[in-house]
Amino acid sequence: MRRLAHLSDLHYGADPETQPRLYEGLLEVFVGRENIDALLFTGDVFDSNEPRPGMVEGFLRLHAGIEAKLGAPKPTIILPGNHDRRAEGVFAPYREELFDDLRRAFASRPDVQVMGGQTPFLAQRVKLADFPADVVAYDSTWLPEGIASAGGIIRQEDLIQVGSELAHAADVDRPLLFLLHHHLIPTPVTDTSVIDTKGRPPIQKFLVGKVLPWLVSNGDREELTMTALGAGSALTTLQTLGRAVFVLHGHKHYATARLLKGIDDDDSDLLITSAGSCGLPQDWIDGDYEEAPKLWPSVNFIELDAKHVKVTSQAWSPWDPHRRSSLRRIVHAAREGRRWNLVESNGAGADFDEVLTLNDAKVKLSLCSALLGRVDVSTTRHLESHARAVLEDYWEVITGPEGARMLDALVDGKPRKDQKCPAKVKVARDGTTSYRVEGGAFLTVTDADGRAFDSVELLNRSRSKLARLVVDLGPVKTQPFASVTNLTTGRERPYPFTREGGTVTITYENCPARTMLRLYWPLAR
Repeated sequence: MRRLAHLSDLHYGADPETQPRLYEGLLEVFVGRENIDALLFTGDVFDSNEPRPGMVEGFLRLHAGIEAKLGAPKPTIILPGNHDRRAEGVFAPYREELFDDLRRAFASRPDVQVMGGQTPFLAQRVKLADFPADVVAYDSTWLPEGIASAGGIIRQEDLIQVGSELAHAADVDRPLLFLLHHHLIPTPVTDTSVIDTKGRPPIQKFLVGKVLPWLVSNGDREELTMTALGAGSALTTLQTLGRAVFVLHGHKHYATARLLKGIDDDDSDLLITSAGSCGLPQDWIDGDYEEAPKLWPSVNFIELDAKHVKVTSQAWSPWDPHRRSSLRRIVHAAREGRRWNLVESNGAGADFDEVLTLNDAKVKLSLCSALLGRVDVSTTRHLESHARAVLEDYWEVITGPEGARMLDALVDGKPRKDQKCPAKVKVARDGTTSYRVEGGAFLTVTDADGRAFDSVELLNRSRSKLARLVVDLGPVKTQPFASVTNLTTGRERPYPFTREGGTVTITYENCPARTMLRLYWPLAR
């Protein structure tokens, strides 16, 4: 059995003020894990491709800090990501100098293999002593042309070449561990945000913000440029290599797994696992508020032998580096030849230890007099904390379309200042908080500039015995529907609700932390 730590999307240098605190949490994750056999970094080691002073040295110190927690030097494989090759991960020019500097810095450590130094050849076999799988590292970031893209390429010829080598290996009955940065299959959450051009030259702002979406629909959206060209062909080709394939990647900052079963008898199964970011939290709501809900940074831990693979994820708080989440099971599979078979979990769930006995939001929609075609969203919030629980400050970030404002805010009867959205308010503990978002939602497709739906939500940040969202639909006459989103995994699913007249109620008993209840309604045509 080999034990691996899968780290991705460190983004070293992205935020020199707050990242040191996150790195404290990263180091703490490795306490007591001296049995780790190897470290795997699947790209975006740095936040940008410019070889600024101290960048490589900073990563070396962090890597040494991890090894110090592990008690000894560990074999390490490091792949480049789009941020290691392009400015902010998106903008030309494509540069390899920073990763070349990193490779030279590890020249005295043959057990540390910095990949991506053979472009335009992209696939490299990796040697790991006494390892139960063949290992291939793929540099999916090669993108030497183009003004803006976070994507890359997966070229079929590279896969065929390395597949031919594997076919002549001494032991063909071994799984294949395939490492790359970009995803082969979309992860749970689609990034619909526009490409950030803040600080870029005016010509780039114009080309990305105006020309790209004019030429190609949604051309200014992150998601359109996030994938690697050739991912579909790569999936097909990997299934022809005669091995059960275990894929590790990063890029999208979500720890998840997919199993792609082969159809034909001679197809191989692909078990695809992604790691979250180990250096950045992922914001769920637009805005520069630290208190906004975030997907916590995390590391995946892997147990691998010739017949089994087990992946778990350990996350830690972006606010308190010593506060960790429970270890989350990502996937457990057993290998049978070229096939992966999922192993069911037989562990009992942990007892629910609530922090809140009640997290309640009552929402009333009413026609907005200031902004035509919109509704005001008036909310009354009530929290009841458990008698033995310690409840930290409970911040709420309030969003709305352009022009929306949070007005008339009262926290336990004390007024708070009006704010443009996104706004924030500290919700009273064991008390009442109320506010009105002027123009906080839409009624019609025309006024919403082509959007089809709008919604209101309740974010449950702490474990709650009961989370409840009650919505008086007011002028909304279309049929509503509800969902629940797990902000740890990014998965959103339909959820039942009750309705009496124009009032809808969504309840969730024993509601986990970082869970969002949401009520949608279709906009009128």
